[in-house]
Amino acid sequence: MASRRHRTAAAAALAAVLAIPAVSGCSQAKKAVDCASLAKDLSGDVEDLRGALRDDSKDPQAAQEFIDRINRDLGKVTKQTDDQGGSDVKDATGELTAAVDDIQDSIGDGERPDVSALTKAAGSLTEACTAAR
Repeated sequence: MASRRHRTAAAAALAAVLAIPAVSGCSQAKKAVDCASLAKDLSGDVEDLRGALRDDSKDPQAAQEFIDRINRDLGKVTKQTDDQGGSDVKDATGELTAAVDDIQDSIGDGERPDVSALTKAAGSLTEACTAAR
């Protein structure tokens, strides 16, 4: 009887140990999916901003609304990468932040901003999130 209890306890302990990586792996996969989803949202925001800046009306208020959306989504990615610790994602987030700052400066100076750096940084984030899967 004691032998049977030990086997049952050992089997339960083994099952618990084996479940830890599975739960951890699911958590990592969820974080990667969340990152990719946020990267997709950011790419959409970048395209919206590009469209607003292409418009001949050159509406700085509309552009600022898109920049605010980008910053909000960027904040979500930054919070997630602080928790997750992916260096490629952090680097891409830094590129995005710098590109948004440059665009805001250009708009503030009354100039038409160059969004190519922002587009490239959004692509880098998408790649980094995809690699994190």
